[in-house]
Amino acid sequence: MAMQNYPAPGGILMQDNRVYTAQPVIVSMPDQNVNDDIIFSTFNLHFCNPCCLGFGAFYNSIKARDSRLLGDFPMARSYGARARRINIAAIVIGSISILIFIIVLVKSMSRLTSSYYHL
Repeated sequence: MAMQNYPAPGGILMQDNRVYTAQPVIVSMPDQNVNDDIIFSTFNLHFCNPCCLGFGAFYNSIKARDSRLLGDFPMARSYGARARRINIAAIVIGSISILIFIIVLVKSMSRLTSSYYHL
């Protein structure tokens, strides 16, 4: 009666009856956390786009995402930071423009109604 070779605990029996044990593999990955602000850029592209700043922010967000997928993390971080700065500028300029428009509208409506009642 032939005895079969059984692998040692934690080992793998190969075809030539040798036993291999698994060795841990440690892979160091670079920091892949890249913030591309794509949602913020999409919002600014559609709703708050003074002087085409929303388009510029959206473009840089797409470039950051593409660079991250290609593995060029320093360029991806650069595009992401630029997109964030342009997004902040777009939201500030857009908010100030909307506020000025509302103030001018209220002032003109108050002058119109005051001139109407003085007739």
